[in-house]
Amino acid sequence: MKAALQFEVPGQSRREAFASALQQGIFLRSLFASLVIWLLMASAMPSYSRLVFQGQLEGYFAAGLAMVLVSQIVVLLISSLFSSDHATLVVPQSPTAVIQGLIVSNVVAAAPADMPPDALFAAALVVIALSALLTGGFLLLLGWLRAGGFIRYIPYPIVGGFMAGLGWLILNAGFDILVGLRLNAQALPTLLEGALLLRWLPAAVFALCILGLRARVQSALVLPGCILAFFSLFHAWVLLGPGDSSSYASAGWFLPELSGGLRWELPDFSVVAQLDLPMLAASAGGILTLIVVCTLNLFLRASAQELVVDRELDFNREFRVNGAANMASGIAGGGIIAYHAPISSALVHSMRVYGRLVGLLLAVLFFFTLFFGSALFSLVPRFIPAGLLIYFGLQFMKQWLLDSWSSLPRREYIVVLVIALVTAFFGLLPAIAVGLVLAITFFVLEYSRMEVIKQEFAGDFHRSNLDRSFAQNQLLQREGRQIRILRLQGFIFFGTAYRIYEHIKQRMEAGDAAPIRYLILDFKAVRGFDFSTIQDFKKLKRLSERHGVALLLSNVAPQLQPLLQQGGLGAGMPGAPARFRDLDHALEWCENALLVAAGAQGSAQLSLEQQLAQQTMFDSLDVQALRRYLQRMRTQVGDTVFDQGDEADALYFVESGRVDVLLRLPDGGDLRLRSMSAGAVIGEVGFYLKKSRTAAVIVTEAGSLQRLGHAALQRMEAAHPQMASAIHILIASALADRLSASNRVIQELLD
Repeated sequence: MKAALQFEVPGQSRREAFASALQQGIFLRSLFASLVIWLLMASAMPSYSRLVFQGQLEGYFAAGLAMVLVSQIVVLLISSLFSSDHATLVVPQSPTAVIQGLIVSNVVAAAPADMPPDALFAAALVVIALSALLTGGFLLLLGWLRAGGFIRYIPYPIVGGFMAGLGWLILNAGFDILVGLRLNAQALPTLLEGALLLRWLPAAVFALCILGLRARVQSALVLPGCILAFFSLFHAWVLLGPGDSSSYASAGWFLPELSGGLRWELPDFSVVAQLDLPMLAASAGGILTLIVVCTLNLFLRASAQELVVDRELDFNREFRVNGAANMASGIAGGGIIAYHAPISSALVHSMRVYGRLVGLLLAVLFFFTLFFGSALFSLVPRFIPAGLLIYFGLQFMKQWLLDSWSSLPRREYIVVLVIALVTAFFGLLPAIAVGLVLAITFFVLEYSRMEVIKQEFAGDFHRSNLDRSFAQNQLLQREGRQIRILRLQGFIFFGTAYRIYEHIKQRMEAGDAAPIRYLILDFKAVRGFDFSTIQDFKKLKRLSERHGVALLLSNVAPQLQPLLQQGGLGAGMPGAPARFRDLDHALEWCENALLVAAGAQGSAQLSLEQQLAQQTMFDSLDVQALRRYLQRMRTQVGDTVFDQGDEADALYFVESGRVDVLLRLPDGGDLRLRSMSAGAVIGEVGFYLKKSRTAAVIVTEAGSLQRLGHAALQRMEAAHPQMASAIHILIASALADRLSASNRVIQELLD
């Protein structure tokens, strides 16, 4: 275990890691891992060549195989040296090979009828190189823009649908290699005929064996083990059964013999001049599909590798390295798109070897295969690469169609199923469009079910930050239910705006004992709304006017105000401001309106003696004695009663005027915490706790205060204990009233 962990030590240099990996025991394990992965990859490579070069280009199978090998060598060298994780192994993949084969087929079909085969092959090389350059360039750009992580936001059902649809395409590609037919209702009777049945049945059995074993055995050796087993069994059958190897080869059981060896050619980009507009147009849609599929697969495979090796990958770096590798492959005469192979990474991880060394050894093995191993492919039974395609197709469909049935909500599973069917029968581009439409539709339906009313309060529970007299607070607690506050959230659109209207309509027509007179809509948590909501806002305005309700708005973002103006919410009832900058000021206006209606707003001055008379049993004959302990202060707008950090040496009673409690912010600004008017007490918490002031108090409306210092209170307690007790009762009542209001708000939030 120690040998494996030393490759993952943070900060270890590349040279130190290679020095550790070249120790004899680790090197031998690395070589064995390379041979196993080489066998796995080499068995699948002929199928990639078959996928790309079909029909009129079938005779260029050997050249196509050389392209696959060159692609593998180039991407292995670059990715092994520069990927963010040492276990990263990048290989050509069948999903993208299928698409590149479709691109080539479309170009050939659009070519002039008299175009010779060599010219068609040269055009195919250029188109494959261009597809690799454009795809790699797009991936490289994503990495440079640090957008690799953005792909995590692609909805899971869309990805699942694409993968399931690709599974069907890959499965059909396997049957096409074996019998030249694809699975459908018309071809099924033909596929069940004796001769054709024997051609595809071994591949199907091979694929099902891998699928069954991998479901029960959690080992990276299952796949190469099955390949070796079926390879050996088939050759034993050829050796011991009727006939000889040449008869099996002539019957098409083996991959074609490459008598002339593998032919590697650099793309001749001068052929671009011979590509006419129809040929270029025929390749455009396929290249776009290739970019989308490669990007999705790269993300999915890289994410799977994170789970396999239990290490986090740098997605931006992976996109840059993979993009550069595919571009280099296209220029070097390869161009078969490659990306991460989590199975190979799992093998590297489980065998505790250094993945960068394994990647370089693999590149060497494929180099020798390219120049000296062409005869090897004529020994590979055709059903093995075709069976691998069938296996991967079945695996994709099992994972995304069967396994996801129990894990996905039914609505999301429907998206997966629909996209899979569209992909299978109409292609990937229509599936992209259908997937986006379905995702948007279900998102709108789901979002419309979300509660757009974040919180709802009545004015007796949720009060403004203006401290008032005890009598006014008692009145607001009794009459506050006439104020209704709705705090909205999210993005309001036609699906949610009508729900707001219906909710308010029910509230207004409920016939409660305390009807709504003031309705506040708070938009602080609203991120926006569309133009279609204007009609619902207009209906809401008419509803409010019909019931005599003042409709007030608060915290409306500047960009939303023009739309609200069009909806008729630009002005409230006569005397009410059009909008309030925050909920606190809107509540204060409503509370003032309630107090005026009840005749309780006229107390512009409320002395301490009056407060004590209202809330305690204080004897009015002691008024003269009380005044000896108090210091009356006349205030002007802008005066500082005390500042943040000052010593709490006194408390203050507001007789008239108004003050604001401000929190001094580090950036030099101020945040208003509360406002206080006649009858309020200031600074009592710091006074009793004997701590420094936690906020500043600034006069915002001229008036008068009465100051009671520590020394004065001590003299009062000694000479007039009943008077001091009354002061303490008054302070306790003010604190209890605030605490009670806070508890009511907390309870409302919890409910």
